Amino acid sequence: MKYVLSAVCGLLVFSLHDGCRAEEAAAKEEKTEEMIVYPDSPEFYAKYFTVDLNAPVPDVNALKEELKQQLEVYDPRYIVSWDMGPTFDKLWALTIKNFGTSEKRIKGMNEDEMVALIKAMPKEYYPYIGPYLHTLASMPDKILNMPGIKETKNKFPDRIAPQLQGIEDLEFLSPYLYILLMPEMWPSNNKNMEMPRWRPAKIPPIKYEPDFYAKVLQETPKQGFGGAARTDDKPGRDKLRTLHATADSPLTSVDVKAFLNTLDDIKEFATMENTLKIIDAGNVLDYWERKNGTALELNGLKDAVNPCQRLVLKIKWADMETEFATAVAQDGFTPEEWAYTCDKTLKAYRISRISAPMLTALKQYKQGLYNSYINRMRPMWKESQFATMQSLLEMHKAPPEDVKVVLKNESVIKDKLRPWGRLLITSPIPN
Repeated sequence: MKYVLSAVCGLLVFSLHDGCRAEEAAAKEEKTEEMIVYPDSPEFYAKYFTVDLNAPVPDVNALKEELKQQLEVYDPRYIVSWDMGPTFDKLWALTIKNFGTSEKRIKGMNEDEMVALIKAMPKEYYPYIGPYLHTLASMPDKILNMPGIKETKNKFPDRIAPQLQGIEDLEFLSPYLYILLMPEMWPSNNKNMEMPRWRPAKIPPIKYEPDFYAKVLQETPKQGFGGAARTDDKPGRDKLRTLHATADSPLTSVDVKAFLNTLDDIKEFATMENTLKIIDAGNVLDYWERKNGTALELNGLKDAVNPCQRLVLKIKWADMETEFATAVAQDGFTPEEWAYTCDKTLKAYRISRISAPMLTALKQYKQGLYNSYINRMRPMWKESQFATMQSLLEMHKAPPEDVKVVLKNESVIKDKLRPWGRLLITSPIPN
């Protein structure tokens, strides 16, 4: 439309020239509004991590059929080259012959992203990835002829990690595993020079005077200075269960212990058949969110932020809510209440065990220290970086009262979660 308006402006008389410019500017403004505006901070993605457990479930079977059709591979019309089938399709044969002699190589979907990623990689990494790239038949010449990658063809890396030196016939290792030869891949070879080495603080010598403490104990009443009624005997809020738990309701010690008691029942629920159904429902859920524009480039970040809420959502989509409700009802939970209690416990527990470097990184994310640098990246990389940063902020977001409750039960939580591995960032059931 912009070009049509420009042509009209050239043909009209000078008296109409200003009016045409106004229309052209309006058309340009209309086109600008239709352009995709990419976010410039991690906070933009905070809305993607909200889970609505009460949302209506669509027709999952219809979505499965749509997803299946999208994932169908092109039918080559035969199984193998020596089994061409019982009939001969002359039109198809002619099409394939003309395509093979007239068309150029089809450009890969992520080819440009891969080229940019390799260019951004330190040159010291090339000897460990270059030989493997040369073994891939589908790798474009644009990548194989890159300076630094071209010279690594059939070449064994020179720098070998100390842990792997001296192994006999190491040069016959598959190029796929060359990356393990790089010394930087071994954490023990990477010394963090920015962080001072931790040393336990020296305890200052204290002069012990038994007579002084004996005199203090004589003046102390047996029931303590709090009176005859001890604080532990009062039925405080922390000793009661939360009725109808929500995402914002307070967490109590009894809630935490009740959630931990459900893990054994959930382990029995997580049979191979049920796990496969949950994984299948998760694929359909991801497709539904991509279809409605609510999915992230790395949609698995949602499962890291709210693992139990996402698990219950997938269980609903898999039509196994009744069976799961039976497993958690023995400890007084509905599936939704269990999901909220689980996620609140995990988030508070993450905060209780957070390290100083992680806390510093989260503070820098929140202050926008890296925003100007990330905004110069490609749109897809920018979204992945910002969404990951916001997911880490959401993973460590919990009220101070919940953290205090978790600190009281830290040893119990630690012992209960140990057999579950990395439950802190995943769900009790793989999905």
